[in-house]
Amino acid sequence: MNKNIIKLSLFLFCGFFLIHPQSAHAVIPPDFIFNIGVQIVQFFSIILLTFTAILGAFSQFFKTKYYAIKNRKIVLIVTIFSVVTFSFGLSYYYSIQKQKAEYQIWLEESEQYNIMQDYLLDSDNDGLTDMEEINSYGTDPENPDTDGDSFKDGDEVQNGYNPNGAGKIGEEFGNEDENNQLNIGGENNQNIDTSQNKFVSNVEIKDDSAKFISEYYENIAKGSLESAYEMSKKSVDYNTFQNWYLSTTKITLDKLIRIDAKISSIEFTIYEGNYFIRYGVLMTLDLQNEIPVKVEKSEVKILAQGEVEGEKVSMNEDKILEEYDFFNKNSNINITITSKEFQAVVDSDFGDYIVLDAREDIEYENGYFPESWHIRFADLKAGKWLELPVDKVVYVICWSGIRGKEVAEFLRTKKIVAIYLEEGANGWVEFGGKWVGNIKFAEKYNNSRYKIVFDTDDVKKKVQEGVILVDTREPYKFKQSHIAGSLNIPIMYTAMINLENVFKQVPENSKVITVCDGYVNCFDAKITGVELERRGHQFLGRYNKPWEYAK
Repeated sequence: MNKNIIKLSLFLFCGFFLIHPQSAHAVIPPDFIFNIGVQIVQFFSIILLTFTAILGAFSQFFKTKYYAIKNRKIVLIVTIFSVVTFSFGLSYYYSIQKQKAEYQIWLEESEQYNIMQDYLLDSDNDGLTDMEEINSYGTDPENPDTDGDSFKDGDEVQNGYNPNGAGKIGEEFGNEDENNQLNIGGENNQNIDTSQNKFVSNVEIKDDSAKFISEYYENIAKGSLESAYEMSKKSVDYNTFQNWYLSTTKITLDKLIRIDAKISSIEFTIYEGNYFIRYGVLMTLDLQNEIPVKVEKSEVKILAQGEVEGEKVSMNEDKILEEYDFFNKNSNINITITSKEFQAVVDSDFGDYIVLDAREDIEYENGYFPESWHIRFADLKAGKWLELPVDKVVYVICWSGIRGKEVAEFLRTKKIVAIYLEEGANGWVEFGGKWVGNIKFAEKYNNSRYKIVFDTDDVKKKVQEGVILVDTREPYKFKQSHIAGSLNIPIMYTAMINLENVFKQVPENSKVITVCDGYVNCFDAKITGVELERRGHQFLGRYNKPWEYAK
């Protein structure tokens, strides 16, 4: 018995050191799945070795007692089972606690990093970052308490908050997506043209679609209505079309954002004497051999309305209130809804709502709410919000509710009554709500590489071996600071038409690690990895501490 125990001890001891696994790294949120297997094996081996050594030391005692027992086999089995179970339980508990500690460290570092990035912004565009201004005026009398909360603005900024009440520094300044340019009402009173020119274009003509759209509005502005009608979708007869524009004295083409090959969002202003109306249009073009030949479809919303008197511009907010009457009556509705409350809506006969799925294509393909509208968040910001109804409630679905909240808040700035599902699609399916296909993204993409999170030393070694780093964070974060040589592919903030060009930054057949630093963009980092694989690259895993890399 003693010899057998010693042999077993030596075997486990050698096995532990010869087959020594690498320590597992905590998988960053929003996965909330911790790779604890390796650490369990390690700790389990240590505990088991300890008990084996104890048994070896007291072998003679156990030997004497053991042979005195009648049911020796049962006692042996129970003893071994107890030792193994206790060792496994203790090691599992240890591993869970260690993972929680690692996760908390990452969370604190990530939040601190993001706060630092926020107040490095130049929020007032005076050439000094907010941090430089804090260092300059600190708690000086010139550092006011603008919001009357008894804290100096400089003190608030040091804590990462915007003294103007818009949340954290950076949420209002510098973080805005460049596509989000079509605003409503008083927010859209800038760049009203006061010249006498009949047509003014403020957009860059980059392709055939932009050229077609510019020529279309120029023909209307200069009275070439027959030519414009031939380019239009001809949903009405020519006389009606002509009557629409007989009083037009000028048109300015203010903004043009390409969303995909056929669709563009447009902001233009029609003047009739001193009066003007600014419109947002989601225009779909009919293409032949990739060349636009006419307008196929258009969704139109009024953005602003007013009057020009010399150099003075006055806005007519009453007309905007009339246009968005449904929003004005329902703007106080709670912006969030639980799965139980949403089920009551689905079960009711109330039909004045739509369900909007704002997730990425790869998520939607995996599963979706029946009859939902699917529009990526980046495309919504680029102008596809224009196709959403202004007289219905829009229920927003994402995976967990985090993105849904951001989408709903964005849509409310566009006078759309948006409400997001509090626990997202995942909570909805767990609740038992109807769903087509799968919801668990991790179940479809469950290979180990989708869970790997490299530490800083590993990443540096991989980069030396030629691995490409793809930073999936928001463009403003990447501009503020990034790892030298890394490429920015912010999938959630890139309109569909630009996605392929953004992915083409990565050399063919590359080995890639995606970079992130927070809840949402670390999930994006996984999605980006899958998309890179689709394009022939080798996705190795993620890295979530970019702030450590330069140390």
